[in-house]
Amino acid sequence: MDKTQLRDGLMRELRRMTKLDIIAGLREFVEGEIAALYCLNEAEGALAPSQLSEELKVSRARTANILRSLRGKGFVEMDISAGDRRKMDVRCTEAGRAFLEEKYTAVLRLFEAYVDALGEEDILQLTRILDKIVSYEEQVQAKTNRGGAER
Repeated sequence: MDKTQLRDGLMRELRRMTKLDIIAGLREFVEGEIAALYCLNEAEGALAPSQLSEELKVSRARTANILRSLRGKGFVEMDISAGDRRKMDVRCTEAGRAFLEEKYTAVLRLFEAYVDALGEEDILQLTRILDKIVSYEEQVQAKTNRGGAER
């Protein structure tokens, strides 16, 4: 098989993967409201909206919209910062933690089903390959950030 066929096959399978429930469930934890709740829940104490924006790698305007929605649902609370009255502190509420736990449990069930379907050997091999992909991408990004050559 030549390099073009390998590349095209990889692209085709990755495209197919994006439509899977497991990817949709995981995507919630890396972007949008669930990702914001997850970051706030994992933080020790409150976060400023700007910190959340940096953590999520989204604009401050997008972060403000996410927080407005989460606040409306009772999943976060926002208070004026005691350290700097010009800033806000954001925290996950108990309702937010309960909602996050429900979502997290559903995603865990999906992943457990894949572990059962693929078995230990295939899961370990897939994990090794995914780690290799992430490591490669991190190296490329580090070179790009230092002004080095791109792919």
